[in-house]
Amino acid sequence: MPKTKLWMGVGLAVLFIATACHADSRKNLAKRITDANQYVNDIMEAPDTAIPQELLSKCRGVIILRQYRAGFIFGLKGGLGIALVRDEKTKTWSAPAFIKAGSGSYGFQIGGQSVDSIFVIMNRDGMEMLMKTNFKIGVDASAAAGPVGRDAEAKLGPGTAVLVYSRAKGLYAGASFEGGVLVSDDDANESFYGRKGLSNKAILFEKQVKIPPEAKILINTLEKYQASGT
Repeated sequence: MPKTKLWMGVGLAVLFIATACHADSRKNLAKRITDANQYVNDIMEAPDTAIPQELLSKCRGVIILRQYRAGFIFGLKGGLGIALVRDEKTKTWSAPAFIKAGSGSYGFQIGGQSVDSIFVIMNRDGMEMLMKTNFKIGVDASAAAGPVGRDAEAKLGPGTAVLVYSRAKGLYAGASFEGGVLVSDDDANESFYGRKGLSNKAILFEKQVKIPPEAKILINTLEKYQASGT
């Protein structure tokens, strides 16, 4: 194995271990939910990233994620987040399921950055993507940068499953090819809900757990923006 790939793999493994250490306790996992609520507010309060109310009110689910990116020549990216879906009939939100992300990249790059993203799921393809234990947005479901402003719905491509809204903090310069995987964080799900073998599918689609008190402020925030926009 080339040394470059070996060091990239080692670095990525360290990044996953570091993020996992922050997800050991229920208290830290609850903070992941409250952090997600803050990311939603930050994105919705900025005119250049705010999700139009007409799209948010029709969405089928969301993934809320903070990713960290750093590197000099070789890049590493990992992150933690949650996913929620809306019942197609009642339009109520599910309990949150935990996810994690990671990827490696190679190219000319320098700097460090955190990126807060909301992936807005618009159709059945996007929902089926969430049923998998690991998936790639843009591969397992089509994705596009989310439109902003008026007439946003008219700007959508046909069949787009996921709309991406992001805000970046920090400096990250250069160009590189990147590919990332989102993974069901089963250890976090088990730790937070106190049940072994609890998958994202069981939480999001089979409703095997009740909405925890820690998630109510996030659900209220999502409902507020669905009802009134920004």
